[in-house]
Amino acid sequence: MPEKPPREIKYLATLPVNILLNAVLIIPFAIMIYLAFLKWSPAMGMNWWEAPITGLTNFARALGDARFITALSRTTIYTVSVVTIEFFLGLALAYIMLGDFVGKKAAIAITIYPLMLPPVVVATIFYLMFQSYGPVNNLFLRAIIGEDALRIYWFLKPDTAFITLLIADIWQWTPFMFLIMYSALSAVPKRLVEAAEVLGASSFTIFWKVRLPLIKPLIIVALVLRGLEAFKMFDYAFIMTGGGPGTTTETVSMYIYRTAILYTDISYAAAMSLMILAMIIVVVRAFIWYFFEKGR
Repeated sequence: MPEKPPREIKYLATLPVNILLNAVLIIPFAIMIYLAFLKWSPAMGMNWWEAPITGLTNFARALGDARFITALSRTTIYTVSVVTIEFFLGLALAYIMLGDFVGKKAAIAITIYPLMLPPVVVATIFYLMFQSYGPVNNLFLRAIIGEDALRIYWFLKPDTAFITLLIADIWQWTPFMFLIMYSALSAVPKRLVEAAEVLGASSFTIFWKVRLPLIKPLIIVALVLRGLEAFKMFDYAFIMTGGGPGTTTETVSMYIYRTAILYTDISYAAAMSLMILAMIIVVVRAFIWYFFEKGR
């Protein structure tokens, strides 16, 4: 058997990757943690390492910040809404695509097309579509409710502005759920489905009792991944509504961005980011424990 390479060789071989990870991930993250316990802003006229340490002041400030709490609640509602709708739409599309029909490959290609577009492009498209003179009012709604559709100003009311964000996200990210669900359902052994059919099970029973239980792990992974991505939503709100009217569609990512870049309160933004990270870790860990580890 070939001899194992010396320990020093292994260390040198992984040194470039370790340097890259430390430079790109670990060092900036450590600096952000340190900044969260300071009171520092570029406008203070001092270097960040010279700023005074304030302990947990920034974290206590975030807990009493109504705008932060509201943005966090709004983002949570947004995430739960889009992930739930995208999951069921993706699962339905995947189930439909399991069958053989003419033009199936073209249908799959069209279905996943929105996923290939940058979010900035999608946000711009939907921003133009939902203008009072856009195709949503002039074509779709005008055919249903008549001339009154031209007087619908989607971005001037909090509820309708929020709905436009949901629609844009659902349009772009339902294909993500579709791809995972379609791959999972396609991988279900045909012999199990055929055995259930021989026993007289209906299509719904086969889907509910055979297919879904077998793809449960992939469903959980898809929900977690999509939930994490949806919670970071920034592009749609920034381009389509600007967080408005007022701050009624402002997400937590947008508020942290404004705090750090527009208000130059870097330490406070770092503290809010750490709090969000801690919340996400706790929620995801609880989610994984409940669905994968509970009862083992």
